[in-house]
Amino acid sequence: MNLVERVDVLVAIILGLAMAELGTSFHRLIRAGKRVRWDWMSLALAYAMLLEIVQFWWLSQAWYANATELRLIEFLPRFLIFLLIYLMAAAVLPDKIPENGIDLRAFYIESSRYFWALVVLLTLTIMIFLIPATAQFDYLGGLARRELLDAILLVVAISALSIRNIRVQQGAVLFLVLATSWVYVASARAFH
Repeated sequence: MNLVERVDVLVAIILGLAMAELGTSFHRLIRAGKRVRWDWMSLALAYAMLLEIVQFWWLSQAWYANATELRLIEFLPRFLIFLLIYLMAAAVLPDKIPENGIDLRAFYIESSRYFWALVVLLTLTIMIFLIPATAQFDYLGGLARRELLDAILLVVAISALSIRNIRVQQGAVLFLVLATSWVYVASARAFH
């Protein structure tokens, strides 16, 4: 097994666990039926996280495709990204449904600071380690274009982390869903 295959296996395990976490939590909500008071924000974040999981799995294929060697110190920032994605996926839906039921709006309000803190950490990790490492010839121009969406997301996440107003929270969730969806529309990368 070569380096790329070993890294691919670890990435697939971490992101696969994140996807399983989302699927299992959603399954429990569906099975709970009338004991769940539904709200769109947690479901929208689950959708955004599903897109993020697939996006980073897709991107990871290009990161290591031509690698012949990789030092641990070079892998750790990307490993941190995958770990944060797992934690974010685990945070958007409840782990358990109590016998007396669950209100997804109340769940979102209770867990939102944790989730948005993870978004801040993920965005900073991407801005500090990932984008500079993948920038090529036009470093400053490419960096500015790539960092703009991340900078806006950082401001939105910090706002959602610190401002408890429900309209601010709803706007942050909507922005994250739209920004994550936009990456799919704007991406022209195909793998062969």
